[in-house]
Amino acid sequence: MAFRYMSNPQVRKLREFEEEVLAQSSQEVFRFRGFDIQSYFWGLEGNPVIFLVHGWEGQAGNFGALVQLLLDKGYYVIAFDGPSHGRSTKAPTSMFEYADLITEMIGKYRPTRIISHSFGTVTSVFGLLNNPEVHLEQWFIITTPSNFKDRIEGVKKTIGVGHRTVKRLIRLLEDSTGHKIDDMNVDTMGPQLKNAKEVVLIHSRADKIIPIEDSRKAQRALPNAELMELDELGHYKILWSDELKDILAKRLRSYVEA
Repeated sequence: MAFRYMSNPQVRKLREFEEEVLAQSSQEVFRFRGFDIQSYFWGLEGNPVIFLVHGWEGQAGNFGALVQLLLDKGYYVIAFDGPSHGRSTKAPTSMFEYADLITEMIGKYRPTRIISHSFGTVTSVFGLLNNPEVHLEQWFIITTPSNFKDRIEGVKKTIGVGHRTVKRLIRLLEDSTGHKIDDMNVDTMGPQLKNAKEVVLIHSRADKIIPIEDSRKAQRALPNAELMELDELGHYKILWSDELKDILAKRLRSYVEA
């Protein structure tokens, strides 16, 4: 039951303005391991790419409040819905499979900037480590877990299973994906990262889904990283906040400065 829970992400309803922003994009569907992956493009192809990576149970529309700002900065904006997320096809998947998709997309689109949210940060670290030839000028991390095992502990609490079941769940995840749980941690992967020039973590102390201490640990693990701590913003509300837009307006270098 725990394995099924972790393999079938819930699809959350988008807000009306998020739907409107997606409708303004060019769209493409491509195949990845049996999934039809929905992808979205805004701006002028040929401009530097800024890649938007949503979290587990998120989708591209979560970044809807940021797209116009990124276009005004002169970027070609690329987003997508992960396997079994958003408008991509639905089937059992895993966080490791999602990370493998990010590896493929970073290699294909070669972004100069990334904005990641939540678990999308962990998959982005994984993807960058597997594409050492891709060099990021800037990376904006909007909340991040530091340790994948924390996610499993969350599942343990949600469905009320014990330590013995968790050990069996970890073994099942590792056997079915070919990855080790400890390979999916910012704590352990972060210090190996050499291809991100500037890293800015943004996290609210009021986040009830991922505690801010996780970003504090990630800041210590990631080279060239700083942490900006905000107040009174939830895990998803931060994506639509004026505070985040203000940070990006000031810190994200425009295309002419790139």
